[in-house]
Amino acid sequence: MPLFGERERWSGSCVRRPSNVIPGNWRIVFPTFDAAWNLRAREVAFALLNPTHPVLRNAGVYRPAQPAHLSTVRQLIERLGVLGRWAIAHNQPSLLADWNDETLTAFLASRLQDGVTRERSLVPYRSMLTVLYDLHPVLTGGGLVIDPARSVVVGAACTTPTPTIEPAVWWPLLRAAWTYIDSFADDILTTRDQALARPTHPATAGPSPARPSIDKRLDTWLDDTATRIPVHAASFRTSPAATPMWSVISLLITDGTNEHALGASRPSAAARRRRVLAEAARGRTVALTPGQAEQILGVTRQPHVTSTRTPQRSQTDLDAALETWLADPGHLVPVQETIHTTAQGGDRVVRTPRWSLLATLVYGPGGPRTISPSSAASRRRRAIAQVAVDAGQYQVLAGQARAADLPRPTPHFTVVQRADGTEGPWRTQLTDRDLGEELRALQGAVYCFVAALSMMRDSEIQEIRRGALTHHYGTPALRSYKLKNEPGPLEEKWWIIQPVATALTVLERLSQHRTHLFTTLATPGTSGRGRGTGRRGLSAPYVIDTFIAHVNAHRHTTGLEAIPDARVRPHQFRKTMSVICAQEPDGEIALGIQLKHAARRILANPTTHSYAAPDGAWMREFDDRLATAAATKLTGLLTARTTGAAVAVGPAAARLRAGLDRAAAQLPAPADPQGPPPGLQALATDLRAAADLIRTALPELHFGTLNHCLWQPEWAECTKHLPEKEGSEPLIGACQPARCRNSAVTADHAPVWLAEQHDLTQQLRDRRLPPARRAALQARLDDVETITTALTQDQ
Repeated sequence: MPLFGERERWSGSCVRRPSNVIPGNWRIVFPTFDAAWNLRAREVAFALLNPTHPVLRNAGVYRPAQPAHLSTVRQLIERLGVLGRWAIAHNQPSLLADWNDETLTAFLASRLQDGVTRERSLVPYRSMLTVLYDLHPVLTGGGLVIDPARSVVVGAACTTPTPTIEPAVWWPLLRAAWTYIDSFADDILTTRDQALARPTHPATAGPSPARPSIDKRLDTWLDDTATRIPVHAASFRTSPAATPMWSVISLLITDGTNEHALGASRPSAAARRRRVLAEAARGRTVALTPGQAEQILGVTRQPHVTSTRTPQRSQTDLDAALETWLADPGHLVPVQETIHTTAQGGDRVVRTPRWSLLATLVYGPGGPRTISPSSAASRRRRAIAQVAVDAGQYQVLAGQARAADLPRPTPHFTVVQRADGTEGPWRTQLTDRDLGEELRALQGAVYCFVAALSMMRDSEIQEIRRGALTHHYGTPALRSYKLKNEPGPLEEKWWIIQPVATALTVLERLSQHRTHLFTTLATPGTSGRGRGTGRRGLSAPYVIDTFIAHVNAHRHTTGLEAIPDARVRPHQFRKTMSVICAQEPDGEIALGIQLKHAARRILANPTTHSYAAPDGAWMREFDDRLATAAATKLTGLLTARTTGAAVAVGPAAARLRAGLDRAAAQLPAPADPQGPPPGLQALATDLRAAADLIRTALPELHFGTLNHCLWQPEWAECTKHLPEKEGSEPLIGACQPARCRNSAVTADHAPVWLAEQHDLTQQLRDRRLPPARRAALQARLDDVETITTALTQDQ
């Protein structure tokens, strides 16, 4: 628990750290450049973390009863430090009560000049100034006495809308993420498992006896009532008299093998030293000189411990192991290439095997270094390896390569179609370092995919734990914890689709943490060689940026399309998917539930509606999608007309057929009289050509779900009762397809009509229907059957 008197920082270790906050940020660091600003910062932090403290209440300060989040306070204190440095640099009064509107305006303007981010928004700094205004009665020397809201800065944005991810970035990013999850994940994880199965040290001759930890040894030593702690009889070097002999004690408890077990430079030794000092304070000491410590206590340093290396193998066995390894054509000798100048002045490439790496490959990590030039047997093995190199069985490694840099062929990886038209494994070979990069890329792919299709916040995503997949009201969902605006983690459920469930299944296999799925990764090729559980939580911006850069760097072999360079952050996935979903019928209601805005809807707050409003890039994307759909429908109608199939029924069917004939006449004539015009296939992919054809041959055509409208205002049923000036466009939702002379129903619309006919027939079988209701249903059924009968006859 941090104390108010701690001037430099307050640790957050006393409360649970959210998974999306790295440990280094789970603390509040106070400005130390000035004592007054340091005290002011600590007072502000205390007030925000304890809003119901009696001192605040007695002073008339009433802030929300829920304490501010530690991350919020940390960021506010950082901005307070910025304000303090600016005030000192510009010789502002030390008391905030002496500041005026011009002072605050000058500070905010300076932030704009310094290039403040987030679309020139000063909202975070205004919030910090507002806190100084609210806490004026309790701050030492007083706070601001003027309302910061009155400070107007030209060029500052009032709000900071969350930007969307542009469509040109969104679609390639999601496609790359799904390819990693669906196609590459098994290759990556299987290779990881094989790397972890490789031995990291040679087998010992027998089981090594378990050694007790240093803490247990110290406990045993101190628990002995006969133990006396050796202390210096006189000052020795930098140690005053009566100071414990830490190196001697270390040797005593470790049987002479470690004289630094209680060294001051070791953070883990601090608790051990405190315990020794506590026992020494009870008088359990004996004063010794260094010589007496050596002689009387019999302390002997043992610089060498029993070796656990593999027992010696015969020269014959070592030769056989090398020859067996070289017999596999997939095993390549690591070499380093150098260029030598010949006597004739030409250049000659010399390939020298990397002997230590070759020994690691053949005899295992930590195995015997038996390919050195120290003996005739070793030189013989070198000659055998050199013959293989001269025969072309080698791989070139540059620089200070290590075992983790040895590439291993991956011909069994998934075959992909590349941009240049070739086919092959998506990675032809992998080193342990490459494998680590692929593991991180896979984690980034899962994060992007889950963030995009679940619309969860970053804090909610990183709280996903093992066994999160479930069902909610009969629909697949996942469990996690909502942290925003909650006093503690609140379990919630988010609906998902099957691909998201697949992504989480992959992540469960990737994560080695006991409970959480999004964690730091221990990868092969690092000091831990991929062994370890990692810690919960990760830096989401780093993971996203790394994934995008990795996809672009390897797209020539993976076959993935390039992702345009753009700034992508976790909250943008949520915003972008909201914009897409809002285009669907009743999308706003569904978004309110999925985004956890449902509580705000009780007060009819337009939060979700404004959050899901599309920007210009997505409006153009939606227009392109509509154009694509229109081109597809037009191509289908033209194909049906040119092949003699039924096209449409209804009052405007004849007009639609005539318009299609005019459109077909503009296409090139087919080489085969019985085949479709060659322009149809090109029309389906050329949106501009399809749009031009619709405008010229069928300018009045409007595509619909129940029917197509060939708009003529004087015949329209949907605008009959509207004022004259408001009837210039068809109201597709108010159309009466069976009666309007502008309506044409095609075979693509048939399923909807047949379903409605079945539904109306079922309802009319109910004998309890009132006469008026029965008459209305029968009239509607008559209209529907007019269309369905015509469709059935044409088929």
